[in-house]
Amino acid sequence: MSNETGRSVIADLCRIPNPEAIDRTTYVELGGVKQFVSIRGRSATNPVLIVCHGGPALPSLPSSWIWQRAIEDYFTVVNYDQRSSGKSAVVLDDEMDLSVDRYVDDLAELIAWLQGELGVSKVGVLGHSWGTIIGITLAEQRPDLLWGYVGVGQVISGPENEVECFNHALRSATADHNEEALAELRGLGEYPGTQPLTVERIVTCRKWAQHYGGLSAYRSDFAYFLDSEKLSPYYTDEELELIGAGQQASMPQLLTQLLRFDARERTTFDVPIVQFLGRHDWTTPTPPVARWFERVSAPSKDLVWFENSAHLSMFEEPGKFVVNLVQLALPHATGV
Repeated sequence: MSNETGRSVIADLCRIPNPEAIDRTTYVELGGVKQFVSIRGRSATNPVLIVCHGGPALPSLPSSWIWQRAIEDYFTVVNYDQRSSGKSAVVLDDEMDLSVDRYVDDLAELIAWLQGELGVSKVGVLGHSWGTIIGITLAEQRPDLLWGYVGVGQVISGPENEVECFNHALRSATADHNEEALAELRGLGEYPGTQPLTVERIVTCRKWAQHYGGLSAYRSDFAYFLDSEKLSPYYTDEELELIGAGQQASMPQLLTQLLRFDARERTTFDVPIVQFLGRHDWTTPTPPVARWFERVSAPSKDLVWFENSAHLSMFEEPGKFVVNLVQLALPHATGV
């Protein structure tokens, strides 16, 4: 079966044929930059849930066909390719504002647009990885826009994450007597230390943390995740190439901001908070999140451990993901 045949089968599987459904794509200008938006759901009257993707610059929509379809029975799911990401990377400018504040403002503008288009007063935000930085910042600054915030692979402390990630890789390589890994990891010196935290050093650390299940639990790679994009009914081959172009253009700035991000003292929120944590996640390690969440004050807060997941719980335990999203997040969306 060719990729094109596979795409057509998956596209038909993902089709929502009932007349009450919504399935729209468009470009919306946010912060002066046109950004690609997808809106899908079994009923246009269901509450809106925005997926704020990770990466940085790695859109969720191409691989969403694996896990999102069931969620669309309960929520109107909005995916958007952030500036410099995916289909939005058709516009790449060296002068483009890639600050966290700008991404947060883009999300607020998207919500304002959805309020007008769909007639909702509030939305939910589901942030993943890099997207949790945007989501948790919006939740703190603009609770008036949200009925709830869900963090998956939450980033709380970039500096702590690097230490935890490195220690996991070193522990695992030592136990495995992996001399190649040990040589590369020890070659980093004190990590992150006082040396410049270059992309090369980060990649080496991540390479071995992920080899030992830190991205996808019990797996030494995550090929299924990357390969799923090739069968995406939502992207052509040419559009998939934009993902790499957007990452190359924006990663130096975005990665620096991710690694410096520190929300350990942001503990007071006026919106319900839900956290989904993969027990084996060493990409955005969970110990800093668990420590932070104990101190969080919010109208309600729930933490769910995904015991057989690392960083990709929606792919690794999709049934548990949907059940907990419906049980813990949906009740907050009543009447909005």
